[in-house]
Amino acid sequence: MGFFSNTKINIIKKVTAGIVIAVTGAKAALKCELISMEENENDMTYPMVMTLNGTPLMEMHPSYCPTCCGLLATGYGLDNVKCTELTDISDKINSGFTGVDDFLEIIKPLIGLFEDGVYLIRDTKTFPVDGDGHFFWAVPDELKYYNAYTDAYYITDLMQLIELKGAFLYPTQSRDRYDENRVKYYMNLFSSGKEKPRAIAYNAMGGMSALLDGHHKACAAARLHATLDTIVITKGHLAGDKDNIQIRFGYYLDAEYDIAVDKASGLPSKLYKQYTEQMADLYAKKKQQPPVLYKGLPVESRFAKREWEKCYTDAVYYYPTADQFAGELACDYSAIEDMSPEDIYYYVFQQEDPVYYAKILMSRFVWTNDKRTKELLMKFARYNSFSGDTKQIIAAALRGLMNFKDDETEKIFVDFVVCGDDYLADIAKDYWEDAE
Repeated sequence: MGFFSNTKINIIKKVTAGIVIAVTGAKAALKCELISMEENENDMTYPMVMTLNGTPLMEMHPSYCPTCCGLLATGYGLDNVKCTELTDISDKINSGFTGVDDFLEIIKPLIGLFEDGVYLIRDTKTFPVDGDGHFFWAVPDELKYYNAYTDAYYITDLMQLIELKGAFLYPTQSRDRYDENRVKYYMNLFSSGKEKPRAIAYNAMGGMSALLDGHHKACAAARLHATLDTIVITKGHLAGDKDNIQIRFGYYLDAEYDIAVDKASGLPSKLYKQYTEQMADLYAKKKQQPPVLYKGLPVESRFAKREWEKCYTDAVYYYPTADQFAGELACDYSAIEDMSPEDIYYYVFQQEDPVYYAKILMSRFVWTNDKRTKELLMKFARYNSFSGDTKQIIAAALRGLMNFKDDETEKIFVDFVVCGDDYLADIAKDYWEDAE
């Protein structure tokens, strides 16, 4: 338990690489506010805005449908916000820390900006991309759908829902603040072997998080084709009924993060009372008070235009899309971590859906630059049947092998050009597309 100004922090539970806390008495300066109660009938979304000290950081149009993606657009951004709390922690977050207690102490000024409620704070890894194959800072200013902006990503092939846990990033700082020297500083720091400085992100958009601090760190990670170590903050909610209350942080019940509320949970009486009173009113069918709507500055972009260098636009190849990442989470590749390419090859065909498993696995190996990638791709490409599902596996293997330009791989592509299958032959011909 700790204090910052009038803010009271109750530690509810320590979890893997993180902590669940309850916050009361904070400033409510960082929050997501409803602009209107009117639903857009065309896309089932409703307008919101993320604000800091009353200034719009971004426009948000989440969907009423938990498996449908929402829309985002840049706002005024951090450049137009006076926020000493973020400044105070900016240098400290770069000094390195070794555990939950360290980073909780460092970000206390930021916690003082929260709304009262429950929060999950994780030290995790994010991707400096938007989940749709674009560099995170290259987003358009107008409203756009993002596949990662959903409560639960639906994988059609598996008919399964997956939570992306805020792994993709959205900028809150204007592009004219880009500083090449700052990026190179972080590139050197990341490559030094020292404890990596963290970025800070606020996860209010399902699989996507708003980057509050660390835009140049994210640029450095992209240049190095690495993930970004990030403190991700997710606001939870109380759910259930008056006799069975839980702290929830996502669409699904998560055994690690979601917590049953009882006398031992550490939930402040203020939050418990608010929730039980709401439940009592709901059971009594009392008329609910309408939410307070945002009445601040017009939500429009103040981001400068910028053409991003090739090193950034090409870096997206080394990160998964929302679809790929959901597939990786669903397939759970922990079983193959220490397997040889030959063992992996046979293991794939033991899966319930070997085609999907193989395609997602090959994509993962390519973007993570796994040392087993080429050998595994060549085994899949040499599969001796061109019919049905196996053709999809071979096609995915060929597309992955195009990254390897040597005599051994070229021979495989030559063989497929004359293999007698037009579909695979057309893919194989692309191997020489960039050759001069």
